[in-house]
Amino acid sequence: MTKATGSTYVSDDVPEMATIEHPLLVLTPRPWKWLGVLAIGVLLMVGGWWMAHYAAEPFKRTVGWFSLVFFGFVAVMAAIQLVPGTSQVVVTSNGIFVKTFLRRVQYAWSEVERFGVAEWTQRHGPFRQRQRYIGILFITGSKHLISNRRMQAWTTAFWGYHALLPDNYGYEHQELADLLNGYLRSARKG
Repeated sequence: MTKATGSTYVSDDVPEMATIEHPLLVLTPRPWKWLGVLAIGVLLMVGGWWMAHYAAEPFKRTVGWFSLVFFGFVAVMAAIQLVPGTSQVVVTSNGIFVKTFLRRVQYAWSEVERFGVAEWTQRHGPFRQRQRYIGILFITGSKHLISNRRMQAWTTAFWGYHALLPDNYGYEHQELADLLNGYLRSARKG
């Protein structure tokens, strides 16, 4: 459970976030993507139910049951993502706290070198799909670099950054990177 009390931000879910000073910025993802995933999951789940009950061949009934279970799981995960507080980024004068469905992590300003836009383009035949995220580069010797060496090496080779934020939270990617870099500069000035 997360709540703001006076000048302190309290989260009962995250031990390292037990008591945080007043947040400078709280970012929450826009719900439209997850509403779309929920709608598609429910639609395909209904299609699976229909196949499982009305298909003449046993193989098609099996595929129907598989679709029903799989897309039911997708719909449940999308519904969980729509619950307020499931996914958020809290920016304080000590650092940023990233909370997603199954992961909670704290990045202290003293460990962050800079933020930037990580971009990768993927081609699907004649179509091009651009993936953009907010990337985080850590300073040498950061505990995040030491504890996750394999993942850090893969992420750095693929994206050019040590870690990525899971969403742009309604901002343009460069705008959010600049905003976070501004908070980083302010924290370093003291």
